[in-house]
Amino acid sequence: MNEDFFKIQLKLVDKYFPYTCKRSDEGIVRKAAKNLTDKYSAYSSRYSNANFQSEDILKLVGFHFSLEMQNRNNTEDLSPFVNKIEQLSRELEECIQLC
Repeated sequence: MNEDFFKIQLKLVDKYFPYTCKRSDEGIVRKAAKNLTDKYSAYSSRYSNANFQSEDILKLVGFHFSLEMQNRNNTEDLSPFVNKIEQLSRELEECIQLC
């Protein structure tokens, strides 16, 4: 195994899983696992009267994260890139006209 990678025991909801990650990514990996566990607990409490199975709660959590990702993709501000491309395009046109 590469020295940069190592195995950790990652707690997801109520069970530990072996997981291999870069040492530099360990913090973010553990944070993601905690986020999953926290969302699972929140949905379990929210739907405690609904008689949902564990897999139903996990489906809701998965949907939550999918929706969150979709919202981030839709609201990503591309205007700085568009502005830079327009600026470079103008500069290129000026260079072409001078040649």
